[in-house]
Amino acid sequence: MAHASEENSGAVQVVDEAADRTISALDDKTVSDAEADSILELVALDRVAQFALGNTWAELNDAQKTGYVEAFQVYAKNQLKAHLGGFSGGELNVTDIAKRGGSDVIVSTQVTPEGEMPQTISWRVIQDGPWKVVDIQVQDVWFAIEQRAQFKAILDQNNGDIDDLIAQLKS
Repeated sequence: MAHASEENSGAVQVVDEAADRTISALDDKTVSDAEADSILELVALDRVAQFALGNTWAELNDAQKTGYVEAFQVYAKNQLKAHLGGFSGGELNVTDIAKRGGSDVIVSTQVTPEGEMPQTISWRVIQDGPWKVVDIQVQDVWFAIEQRAQFKAILDQNNGDIDDLIAQLKS
């Protein structure tokens, strides 16, 4: 197991807390709304939402930004509830910590779901106030980067109409 320097210990703590909340939530094999909210408290959702929208963010007015961020929060909760079941009964161990600069750290972990082979999950964590998760990589796919590509495709298909994207995120 990798050891966190004092400087990066907050990054490891937020990953441990996110994993603990997730594993606890999955005791009954499902994630409730309240459990999803508890996990998402550890994610910089506004920052992830803005990143996922890419350059389009700068083109939005304040009302559109608010509507989009609210829809993204619904979307993130639904994604979490739909995709975490595979980690039921899992055990998480930190395997590496890589500083990207300043207060930007990648915490690599090994998750062993009950009765399955270990799986590597990397967590990009930043400190902007408290440490928060800003991206997660599973099976070589970074969530926020994947969302950015998908949202761009949706916007491209709908002539850049943010309202169409917001509607899809809420559904």
